[in-house]
Amino acid sequence: MTKPIIAVFGSGKIKRNTPEWQTAHTCGRLLAEAGFSVMNGGYKGAMEASAEGAKAAGGQTIGVTTDEFPDSVKNPFIDEEKRIPHWHGRLQYLIQQADGYVVLDGGTGTLVECVTLLEMTQKGFLKKPTVILGAKMRELLDFLKNFPEIKVAHPVMTADTPEKAIQCLKQNLF
Repeated sequence: MTKPIIAVFGSGKIKRNTPEWQTAHTCGRLLAEAGFSVMNGGYKGAMEASAEGAKAAGGQTIGVTTDEFPDSVKNPFIDEEKRIPHWHGRLQYLIQQADGYVVLDGGTGTLVECVTLLEMTQKGFLKKPTVILGAKMRELLDFLKNFPEIKVAHPVMTADTPEKAIQCLKQNLF
C-alpha cells in the first residue's frame, strides 16, 4: 500500500535558520512521522526545508520541477523528481497527485497555488483536505471571506502550528 501524498506549498526564498524554515522543516518531519509522503516543487526554501524534515524522519519525498526554470536543480533531499515541461502543468500535477495540501507563506507562486486550491474546492472539482498554515495566507483567507462570491468550504481548514495542520490532515485522510 502506498503512503498518502501531501503537497507542501511555500516560498522558495526563505532562508535556513529562520522561523519560516523551521515551520516548513517541522511540517515535513511531522508529515513523514504520520505516514505521509511529502511532495513539493523540489527547489529551495520551504520546498527544501519540508523535504529535509521528511528525510530526517525517514520519509519519502517527491519534487515536481519544471523545464521552464532550466538553471534550477532539485534540492538534495528529493528522492524522486518529476520533471514537467511548463509551470502550469507542474501546478496541475502537484494538485492531481496529492491526497492533501499544506499551504505555507510565500510569494505570488504560493498565492497562485493557494487560490487555485480554493477555486477548485469552491467549484466542487477538488474534495481533498487543504490546510492553510502560513500566517499571512491565513490573513489573506480571512480577507477573502469578506467577498460574498468567495466561499471557503470544507475541506479547506486553517491551523496555526504544524502539529495542528498534520492533525487536520490525519482526521480527514485516515
